[in-house]
Amino acid sequence: MSWPATKKWTDELLATIAAGKRPTDAQKKHYSHPDIKKALRQETAHKCARCESKLTHISYGDIEHIIPKSKLPQLLFRWENVTLACDICNTNKGNFYDPANPQSNLIDPYVDEPKDHFIFSREVVTPRPDSMRAFETERTLKLTRNELVERRRERLDFLEGLIRAWNLAPQIYKDMLHDDLLQRHMKSDDEFIGICQVRLGRLKESGNIDFRNGFC
Repeated sequence: MSWPATKKWTDELLATIAAGKRPTDAQKKHYSHPDIKKALRQETAHKCARCESKLTHISYGDIEHIIPKSKLPQLLFRWENVTLACDICNTNKGNFYDPANPQSNLIDPYVDEPKDHFIFSREVVTPRPDSMRAFETERTLKLTRNELVERRRERLDFLEGLIRAWNLAPQIYKDMLHDDLLQRHMKSDDEFIGICQVRLGRLKESGNIDFRNGFC
């Protein structure tokens, strides 16, 4: 997506800063246009880009700058530098950014593959020991906060309940339950789909899903 007048907005903002003046709220808030927020909601499937919580049914969601606007104002209006975050993750992140030490900066939800940086132990997500960025991300955003872990656990309990129902069902119902699980509860826009995919994969690998009936 391209924003109209992006270069003009950026030039005006940087000129104000270069003149030693403080940018006005109007100069800084061009990105908060309702159409931009609508596009971000669609892009993130109405989920927090940081913790994967569904948020817009209880919150408006915050437009978050991946690299804080206070640190690199020239990126204020760059589409690739904005996303949607829950107010907790956005508040916890604050202005965290250290250009002098890239290895300490947070995981970028658009660039980085979470499985390369985190260990998924059912509802608990912990940093891999070889990823300092994951460590800093978990510490800063508090990705193991109690409320978030509890919500992930509820999601996985529900998923495993569907799998148990599938395993115990008569053969004539298995195709229907299989399709219901994958088409209604394992979509890319579902809450916590990342940990659900990992959990389903591990259940298949361990033999807890009956492969004789073709679960895939």
